[in-house]
Amino acid sequence: MGEFPYQTHLGLIPWFLAWETPGFELIYDNSGIYQLVGDTYVHIHPDGDSISATSIPPEIPITPVVELEDAMNGGLLYPPDPRDGTDHLAGWYKIGSSDIPFPNGWGDLYERGPLGNMRYRYIINVMGNPPSESDTVLEIEEYTWQMLENAFGNNIDVRKGCYDWVEGYTRWEGDVAREFANEGFRKMLLARETTDNNHYANEYMTGNYVKESLCEVGVLDEMEIYHTRQVGRTPEFHTMNIKNLGRFIENYPAGSTIALIYVTRGLPWGVDEISHHTGTQHPWSKEVYHENAYLNYIAWKAAIKREFGNRYNLIFTKGGAESELRKDNFYTYGTERAGMLDGEFSTLRETIQLVKQDGHDKIIIAPCHWFYDGYDTLYVNRIVNNLPLQTNDELAQEIYHKTHCEDLDGNWVDCASEGGLTEIVQAESFSHFTDDFATAYYVVLQGTLERFGLYPNGEEPVIEASQPVTKLEGGTVEVTEPTSQVKGAKIEIPADPYPTRPEGFTQETCIPINDPNDTNDCMWEDSEIIIGHRTTPPPMSSASSLGPAVHFGPYRTFFNRDVTITIPYTSDTAGNQTVKVYIYNHLSEDWDSIIPENVDENNKLVTFQTRVLGLFQAGVDLCPVEMMYGHFSEEVRLLRSFRDNVLNKTQEGQELIRLYYQLRSILVKELKKDEESAKEIKKIVDGVVPLIRGMVK
Repeated sequence: MGEFPYQTHLGLIPWFLAWETPGFELIYDNSGIYQLVGDTYVHIHPDGDSISATSIPPEIPITPVVELEDAMNGGLLYPPDPRDGTDHLAGWYKIGSSDIPFPNGWGDLYERGPLGNMRYRYIINVMGNPPSESDTVLEIEEYTWQMLENAFGNNIDVRKGCYDWVEGYTRWEGDVAREFANEGFRKMLLARETTDNNHYANEYMTGNYVKESLCEVGVLDEMEIYHTRQVGRTPEFHTMNIKNLGRFIENYPAGSTIALIYVTRGLPWGVDEISHHTGTQHPWSKEVYHENAYLNYIAWKAAIKREFGNRYNLIFTKGGAESELRKDNFYTYGTERAGMLDGEFSTLRETIQLVKQDGHDKIIIAPCHWFYDGYDTLYVNRIVNNLPLQTNDELAQEIYHKTHCEDLDGNWVDCASEGGLTEIVQAESFSHFTDDFATAYYVVLQGTLERFGLYPNGEEPVIEASQPVTKLEGGTVEVTEPTSQVKGAKIEIPADPYPTRPEGFTQETCIPINDPNDTNDCMWEDSEIIIGHRTTPPPMSSASSLGPAVHFGPYRTFFNRDVTITIPYTSDTAGNQTVKVYIYNHLSEDWDSIIPENVDENNKLVTFQTRVLGLFQAGVDLCPVEMMYGHFSEEVRLLRSFRDNVLNKTQEGQELIRLYYQLRSILVKELKKDEESAKEIKKIVDGVVPLIRGMVK
């Protein structure tokens, strides 16, 4: 934005830092980065010219790279390794300065960072490998692309581009966009694998760079562009977290009290948004990240409590309060320092101290924003929050979790010490669940492709209703055709609760998310809402279906407030059991239950609320005995008769029936999870069945 030469990319870098501009040459290039080899300084870029040490005028400063300061925070750009003091960039120097320039024709920004080769070299040395192209990343990409190819075939073309690219390793997204455009593509999906939707990454860093490139080749107005903005808040995301965190939670004895701290990346809050000739700040007050990230946390918290809450005393809030308010919850930012958050959002370190003050001696830190363990999770989060790093041996063995102990003041102490210690487990991200993350990513990509009219091969729904709904007004879409299998299926989407938020916020008027039920938005964007049904839905393994599988799309569309959905069911097969709703989970390959808001037995309709769309079906929880013997087996009929005609006749028997239904879901999980346990349970029931048969007779 702005007029030449005062041009800038919004929220990024002033034009004359990134491009050589008349009148600003020494801002673009006043120094160079070199490696001293013998008596020759070799330029960081292979095409750069080397210079002899004797040719450098004596007044020109020569500064070791390890001593370069970070203008953003006053610290060092490339400090010695905090583990052992190693200078990983020993032998590298900056020659020249802004005060005493020594230009070499290469932009300083690209030589030393944040876009440059020096930063990349530093990361490689600290982390032991190049994180942006690690095996984990490549595995996730390969598996995701394989699923996309299997599902959509030649209807799509997948290519990788980065906004923070490294020359020789990755490609700039703008170049990839131009390539697509020059080959005749006019439909484009821009995808990010992050957990939390945010404007900074999705709109400014990805969308604007791509649109700029498309504009430069003259096709922007011809393009149809949609975004895949996040992976969080889906059934697949929750299952992946349960599998990942379960390793660390279940390492403690059942009944243990454990505080869980959720870590997302964080973005600035309450900072200056001044525009001037050197640059234009990102409009942080209008950022949607904080709201989306906190809503993802709330959904994550509910899933973790459902899975582990009956066996462990899990603490998510200050004082253990039953609260969904952000200020009460252990929801934290990992990479932002306190000075960038204006006291409104909590850093990870601040929350660790709060948990210790509450008297808890076991903490698990869950880094849920990142899809793999890299520079942010293993270095930045830990340096910023005074947490220990992995050793080089641990990194080599791909061990990314870390356990240490602290006293109340935050000093690291031997875990064998006595008195007042807190054990802190830094859990891993999803490096060891590459297929799981790829599946979660694929599912949200599937939903975005649906906006172009594409569906996975063999999973095309029969469309029964389709209607545009605007973010501003919301609306209702309903199937009214009398002969439809899903007559009465309906979705009710609230209007935008605050039409001027956050778009109208300023630094002075912005209001941070606190109550997850009082959000700035409901819909993220105008959408064509679709209702249909699948003729061959995935089977249910832990429930019995009670009607058609109803598709609400676009698949995995997100909302920041509850939308109300109604679907039909068949009441005559429900019996006296509680009718529930289930959403299909591609990772577990089963259906997750949702407690309905209302069951209309007269019209055979069940109504529930959700904040993510998908494939829904009414049903009843499967009985453990049905899982062992089959739904229509003689054993099931016998046990039901025993329940109705024997147990139900006495008060003690009725108590046993109630206890069974309370434990049923736990038994179903055990039967599904552990084949050996399932055999043992069935063996016990096999021995009881003859006795029950005699009692019934």
